[in-house]
Amino acid sequence: MVLIKSKKCSDGYNSGYLYKALNYLYDKEKALHIGGFGVDPYDLEKTYKQMIYVKNYYHKTQENPIMHFIVSFGDEVRTYEKAKAYAVLIGSFFKCRYQLLWAVHKKKRGESLFHIHFIMNTVSFVDGKLYDSSKANLGRFCDHVERVTGIGCRYYFAEPRSSDEV
Repeated sequence: MVLIKSKKCSDGYNSGYLYKALNYLYDKEKALHIGGFGVDPYDLEKTYKQMIYVKNYYHKTQENPIMHFIVSFGDEVRTYEKAKAYAVLIGSFFKCRYQLLWAVHKKKRGESLFHIHFIMNTVSFVDGKLYDSSKANLGRFCDHVERVTGIGCRYYFAEPRSSDEV
């Protein structure tokens, strides 16, 4: 089973959560692989500036700064290579509209060995529209994950202040 934990920061642009979340993904002690769409995945400062640029361009600096998805796998994903491939395929769901950064982490917690953190700019670089974090949209994302992995998927909404752990 794949489990998606969805976190939405509603503290606004000035909360610092965007930078803190990106910094968490870039942690070299945790991240086995970092990648992204629409951002430079190799430099924290550049990634941050690129996301802020889109927000400023569309005058959406007072809104929810990011969506944070944590996708964890059960025993079906036992290798780093498979987790890395799934990160790219799962992330492709958002690549035509939103900037996205991901990191593959390995940590044994229950049935989960690998999990992927996705940090997504909530402002579309195409038209400046904000991401709608509704149950319907998260359900579509879960359906995409099922198609890509061939594994059943469930999702839930976490409290914004909940841990970034799986």
